[in-house]
Amino acid sequence: MKRLAALPAVLLVVAGCGGRGGPPEKPAVRVLPIEVLAVAPAAITATVTATAMVEARDDVPVSAEASGQVEAVRVKVGDWVEDGQVLVSLDEELASLGERQAEAQRLLAEAELTDAEANFKRATSLWKSGDISDAEYEASERGAKSARAALMAAEAAHGSAARQLRNTRIASPIAGYVAFVHAEEGHFVAVGTPVARVVNDSRVQIEIGLNEDRVVDVRKGQPAEIRVRARPGQVFEGRVEYVGPRADDMTKTYPVRILLSNPGRKLRAGMVAEVTIAADELTNVIVIERDWVVDRYGEPAVFVAGDSLAQLSKVTLGRVIGDRVVVLSGLSEGDRVVTLGYDQLTDGARIDVKNEPDSEEATR
Repeated sequence: MKRLAALPAVLLVVAGCGGRGGPPEKPAVRVLPIEVLAVAPAAITATVTATAMVEARDDVPVSAEASGQVEAVRVKVGDWVEDGQVLVSLDEELASLGERQAEAQRLLAEAELTDAEANFKRATSLWKSGDISDAEYEASERGAKSARAALMAAEAAHGSAARQLRNTRIASPIAGYVAFVHAEEGHFVAVGTPVARVVNDSRVQIEIGLNEDRVVDVRKGQPAEIRVRARPGQVFEGRVEYVGPRADDMTKTYPVRILLSNPGRKLRAGMVAEVTIAADELTNVIVIERDWVVDRYGEPAVFVAGDSLAQLSKVTLGRVIGDRVVVLSGLSEGDRVVTLGYDQLTDGARIDVKNEPDSEEATR
């Protein structure tokens, strides 16, 4: 009986909960603050950027073409040398003796050929008059040919010996600055041993590798801007010298070389350069920042601001230009694209536009 008597009191308490103040209040609608930019067709230059090392146009390692002891090192690092100037001299005694011996052999062969040709001339006259046999005539002819061949061999040997003598004077193949000297007096060098390096950086080049998406925008002759950290604030002008016809097997990139003059030698081989190539000029296109594009179910889209609601608009994207992208469809002139706060939006969300772009902003 006591439990039944307590029941109405419990019901009374339950019935009284929430009854104060009338029906439950509706939750407040969340309004999200955003910023927008009105888009409009404009012109833009598609650029390709890359980083690579500056190289001298002419950078030549000089190696010994003869073996021998270093007699004299005639230059030092930093010297300017002319094309053909001797950098290092080797002991030429043995080479000189070899050249003299080869010259003697050549002179002997030349004299023997003179005698053989004189004998053949007499034999020809006697053969025509019938005073010698055919066999004697043919033997004289073979003697002349053999002597001529011997002279040719002697001349070749002399040429080789003369070159060996010349190779004891190791010369620069180009005009430029001496970058390195590896030879030391008294040391022995063998054929192929590097003795120096000569660099002419009056013109420099930069070779970059571009993937297939970027190389299609680059053509021979296009202008390029080069910046290096060692020369802050300075821009150097160059041009594309060539675009490789096929990708490198290892890197899968296409080689592109930029050539530029280097007055005052402000650029040095080995500097890290940032290259910007001015590619195609696009006109009457809508371009937006890549960050403004959101992914919805695997498709690109942007949020467009209406009077008070955000609308999700699917877009078709075209060429990417740095941190911007061309919009082929999905946006029209005057559409206010959400540029700040888009990461919090959903389609149909209530918005509060915190900026109203003027006409200059709309076309930038």
